[in-house]
Amino acid sequence: MSTEKEMRKEIKELKKEVEELKIREKLYLERLENAHDKNHKLRHEKIHMTVDEVVAMQKARADYESEHIRDKEFVDAYEKQQEVKINGAL
Repeated sequence: MSTEKEMRKEIKELKKEVEELKIREKLYLERLENAHDKNHKLRHEKIHMTVDEVVAMQKARADYESEHIRDKEFVDAYEKQQEVKINGAL
């Protein structure tokens, strides 16, 4: 059987753990609310977009993709060069 002193110590530790869990729960709820607000704002912006904004977004996306295609081609060429150095020749 546990003594009274041991029980009080265990109760104190459990209270501390419960307090930590309450703080963690509060932080998670805040993060959830922030994510909800952010998603609501993004949905609202997407719904109320003008045609000009859509065209600008599509142009920006095409520019981004073309830039990354060039980067990918560079990486592929570099990897191929490394293979040649390692294997002697392809």
